Amino acid sequence: MAKMFNEADEIVLLNQDTEDKAREIIGDRGNHFLKRIEGETAANISACYQCFRCTNACPVSRYMDIKPHQVIRYVQLGWREALLQSSTIWVCLSCEMCTTYCPNEVQVAETINHLRNMAAHSSIAPREKQLALFHQTFLEALQHFGRVNEFWLMGTLNLKPGILKEKIRTGALTEEMALGLLLLRKGKLKLIPQRCKAMGEIRKLYRQERGEMD
Repeated sequence: MAKMFNEADEIVLLNQDTEDKAREIIGDRGNHFLKRIEGETAANISACYQCFRCTNACPVSRYMDIKPHQVIRYVQLGWREALLQSSTIWVCLSCEMCTTYCPNEVQVAETINHLRNMAAHSSIAPREKQLALFHQTFLEALQHFGRVNEFWLMGTLNLKPGILKEKIRTGALTEEMALGLLLLRKGKLKLIPQRCKAMGEIRKLYRQERGEMD
């Protein structure tokens, strides 16, 4: 009988040990990541009390693996890797509906956009490769011209590794070409990019963002 109890105790201890290893302890990473994000974005993330309004207002929350209110909570807990590996930071439309509906002005959209930029400059492979490449190409357009030319943007994006092949496979390229021809006929698509007159100021902002000083 004593042997049976000892074996049962061992099983309980093993199960408890497995649960402890799988459990993530709240606050185990301190607030270093939270302070960093608040300092870099000026967003009052600490003011979030998880009312869910940002998630309820988001038009694409159903496609996110981490909902907007959870993004803010993850930042509070310091779960950097989970955020940078998520689909959410790439799926976000930056429409700022979440920020608009936040009662404490937490600046949810700005926080997600900042996390997206962090992921783009990290060694972490993006969960949504095509969206990540689109983001990268969009920023390249701003650096080159100070504004976005749709013809240049999509042409450059299609030259990225694997993009054109995937679009041909899914039929997306045919749809894009049809839309492009329609916009061209209506005079809404310019084939030659025009450079913004304030390129000096824009490049200065990029240097400041990278920590470079004049």
